[in-house]
Amino acid sequence: MKIKIAHLYYDLMNLYGEQGNIIALKESLTNQNIEADIDLLSIGDEIDFKDYDIFYIGTGSKESLLLALEDIKKYTKDIKTALKKGKIFISTGNSHELFGKSLTYDNTEYDGLNIFSYYSKESSERITGECVMKCDELEDNIIGFQNRASVIQIDNNHLFKVINGSADNKKSEYEGFKENNFYGTYLIGPLLIRNPHLTDYIIKKLLEEKSMKFHEDKTTPLYKAYTEYNKNFYTK
Repeated sequence: MKIKIAHLYYDLMNLYGEQGNIIALKESLTNQNIEADIDLLSIGDEIDFKDYDIFYIGTGSKESLLLALEDIKKYTKDIKTALKKGKIFISTGNSHELFGKSLTYDNTEYDGLNIFSYYSKESSERITGECVMKCDELEDNIIGFQNRASVIQIDNNHLFKVINGSADNKKSEYEGFKENNFYGTYLIGPLLIRNPHLTDYIIKKLLEEKSMKFHEDKTTPLYKAYTEYNKNFYTK
């Protein structure tokens, strides 16, 4: 069996080496003896959203983000259909802004895909730093890094509760957005490399929906690295 992964705008939205998240997904599938078929897709490619099980999109510069926005709009209906069918979407860094109502940069408001009700605006200051989060579905903390120039207003379906670091905005205690199988967060690192338990959680959900068993293995190098990091820096 093969799991097909679409790496969307791999050339534009890969500012912090976030192809590492694709590597993490592939590694998790390999540990389940499942082959990952990965397509690198960008502007000019015709994307058939029915063909893929997982869609991933990473962080880009402001200019790259707006280029991706202009292109991805033609797929709005296809993305909505894919989400309704339970396809997995993972969006890290500023890319999850694309799926909201609007994005505001340089005092110009751009229409987003309007799939979800949140909206983002350029911040007056850059937001950077290590973060520790809590996810209700997982026992262990989520760790990551933020380097962003915008804030986002999300009123429900929060992905993480902030333990240390920055939330969606100064008035929030939460970070990220989750609805069905959509996961959107500003966390980079790459996120899935640093949090193998989150990667495995997503793959486990995918396999369960395909009536397949997931075999847990926490002895991999990524799990060992995660354990050491928490031991040295965080006790919560």
